[in-house]
Amino acid sequence: MVTTRARRLSTRAAATAGLVLLSAVALVVALLLTPAVAVTVFGQDLQLGAVSPRLDQGLSGPGQADLFGEGPVDTVLSFDGPLRPRLVWQRFNRDDAASSFIQADPSSGGVQLGTQELGQALATGWSLYLLRLVLVAGALGGVAYLGLVGLRSIANPNRARTRSRRRRLLTLAACGTLPMLLTAGAAALTVTSARDQLTAVSSLADLTGTARLATAPEATGPSRDDVDVVVLGDSTAAGVGNAPPVDPTALDTTCGRSRDAYASVLQSATGLRVVNLACSSATLAQGVLGPQNEGATTIPPQLGVLKSLTSARAVVLSIGANDVGWSDFLQYCYGLPRCDDQASQRLFENRLDTFLLQYAQLLQQLSALPQHPQVIVTGYYDPFGDTFGCPALRDPHAPTVLSPGYGFGADPGQDNQKQKITEKIEPLRSHLALLNEILAKGAAAFGYVTVVPSFTGHALCSDQPWVQGLSERYPFHPNAAGELAIAAVQLPQIAALRTTG
Repeated sequence: MVTTRARRLSTRAAATAGLVLLSAVALVVALLLTPAVAVTVFGQDLQLGAVSPRLDQGLSGPGQADLFGEGPVDTVLSFDGPLRPRLVWQRFNRDDAASSFIQADPSSGGVQLGTQELGQALATGWSLYLLRLVLVAGALGGVAYLGLVGLRSIANPNRARTRSRRRRLLTLAACGTLPMLLTAGAAALTVTSARDQLTAVSSLADLTGTARLATAPEATGPSRDDVDVVVLGDSTAAGVGNAPPVDPTALDTTCGRSRDAYASVLQSATGLRVVNLACSSATLAQGVLGPQNEGATTIPPQLGVLKSLTSARAVVLSIGANDVGWSDFLQYCYGLPRCDDQASQRLFENRLDTFLLQYAQLLQQLSALPQHPQVIVTGYYDPFGDTFGCPALRDPHAPTVLSPGYGFGADPGQDNQKQKITEKIEPLRSHLALLNEILAKGAAAFGYVTVVPSFTGHALCSDQPWVQGLSERYPFHPNAAGELAIAAVQLPQIAALRTTG
């Protein structure tokens, strides 16, 4: 009798443990399957879901914000409980309500997202999502039980018939109710504090913290209404290393602008009036959104000058390489045996995180221009081809005795070119692809166009390279033919202005 009682207790304990396990699994799966709640405020479409619990964070931790498809970032708000909000904002809707929803805050350099109405919408959406989650978890628990019953019936039909209908219904109810109770309990730990915190959200900074953003510049220089297209950006857009302008200004010389730059090509090809504001070494913070210091010369923010060109109908943008330190990684990979290490990858990702926040600020500023110009974001070309041992890729200042792995070509007397491509070229191409992906996603989020030039067949070691070699002053930058190739992918967008203007 004791043995029978012990067996029953053991069976009940096993059944209870099974129900608890089923409930936990149902909660985890529910987090994956429960549809996010759509929230619309000021004409912007957002979605609220939940971050999957993490064992390393315990019962408190940050939520997540995924802005314009750039990838999730942890919020500065820490939420109680294992369930934490996840805000997804894929696309910035340019409509009549947009100016009320997102605007620059000159005092902080941040970006405001409306006021109390936003927080209330987020809090309501979060509560609705938790209700959905509870229901989905319960449904999954019931479905899981029915599935197990079906499998058991197939495996042992005689035993399945011995179970009463009432017992089956009670077990089904338990399998549906316990996941709901577990999920509701997890939700109860977070719903009150999360609602209070989300209600108080009125800006991006409230969610993600303040970033190193430049204060949006005011209009700089004399107002002009005789300009059709404005080029903003870095040395690629400036055309460094090519022929100087015929009558260069002081800023043309300081910034390294060229008459071969794609801005000049666009003007010659279309007859439109194009102004090139791009400058060598420009970044978003120091060059586009803020002033840039080159020696004793202070160059006004490119965006500030753009704001004074009131007739501009298109803006062409080439930016990002200096922000992520692309040249740093080129030198790093060239001089060391390999550069596919985790440390350099993490460094690049950190720089990319800072860039994407400032890039979003620039895109917002461009969207706020009263003339609503067309914006063409230009991605970066791949300067590498299939061969790497030509003079254009040999360091003219290389040491007499080369260390193993130096350079991009195969080591003398070794057949290790494939290894170098894997350990050096592919990491660089991966960095470039990530940067171009950020540029494209940000542009798409604001309804802008992205173009990416291809230098296939005209890389550094080709017969007709479109890139300056290592013996030239600005290696890896486009030569005159390369600038022409970049203009070619921009031209269809710019040429359309002639039919609309």
